[in-house]
Amino acid sequence: MANNLKLNEETRLLIKSSLNIEENILNLGLSKWKNKLKEFEKEHKLSTEKFVSKFSKGELGDDKKWFEWIFAYKSYNHVKGKLSLVKGITI
Repeated sequence: MANNLKLNEETRLLIKSSLNIEENILNLGLSKWKNKLKEFEKEHKLSTEKFVSKFSKGELGDDKKWFEWIFAYKSYNHVKGKLSLVKGITI
């Protein structure tokens, strides 16, 4: 559903600037979580994809490190989704 808003130029520029700032913040967050996932992969010699599969099946137990990894994975995907939404906005 597309909504056409009638905005004056000053308001349009403000919104566009705010979206650019949000995109930059989300890119930083995405990079942070991606690096964290790489750290887990290196430390445990396991890809995040395989980890998620094993974790979901209950094959890894309840150690705190696994919950930290799944949190990083979910955070990465959450930020990635928000970034996709922001990039999809045209003003």
